[in-house]
Order: sequence, then structure tokens, then C-alpha cells
Amino acid sequence: MILGSLILLALIAIAYQPRETVIAPSSEGKSTDATSRELELVTLLPYDSIPAIFDPRFVSAAAASGTNRRSAMYRPNEKILGIEINGDVRAYSVPMLNRHEIVDDTVGGIPIAVTC
Repeated sequence: MILGSLILLALIAIAYQPRETVIAPSSEGKSTDATSRELELVTLLPYDSIPAIFDPRFVSAAAASGTNRRSAMYRPNEKILGIEINGDVRAYSVPMLNRHEIVDDTVGGIPIAVTC
């Protein structure tokens, strides 16, 4: 009963999401009336619904990897996005970046925006 109600609410929410119609060029990249397609875009998440990180905190490589799998913050094979500017080195977890729109940071005195 509860599951059915939740599914119904989700379907109603999707039905009332903002929609936008755009004209897309053909697969050849040409944009003529004869070759263009009309696409309907549906927005599932409201504006700014994925939180950005404005003040990232970092841990040492030793703390991130831990001495054993239970104490490790990250998996040994976890993908990262790495950057080095003016000798300042940072690593951003790709799974963490997937849960946030963007990370605003300063690396080596240079403001950067990190996203994937």
C-alpha cells in the first residue's frame, strides 16, 4: 500500500516537471527544417537540487587508504581526478564528484572549479 502510494506520487511529480522543446540538428550537424528534429526536454531535478562543495576538506593519502580495508575511506581502485598547480596537489574522488554538481577550491593560489 505504502509502496504503491510512493510510486503514484513519483509519477505525478514527473508528470508536472518543467518541459522545454528544442530543435536539434540532424546527425550530420546540419540544421535545416527538413533534417531537424524536435526534442522534448524534461527536468527531473529542481534547480540547485544537487549541493555544491564550497569548502572542501582533504585527508592525507595514508588516511584515505588506511591500513586495512575497514579503516580505509576510499577503495584502492577508486577513480580520482587529480590536479597539481604550483606544487599544491589535490585528489578529488570521482564518486564524490558524481554526488555534487561542483567543487569550488583554490589550488596553488589559483581558484578552480572541479566537476565531472
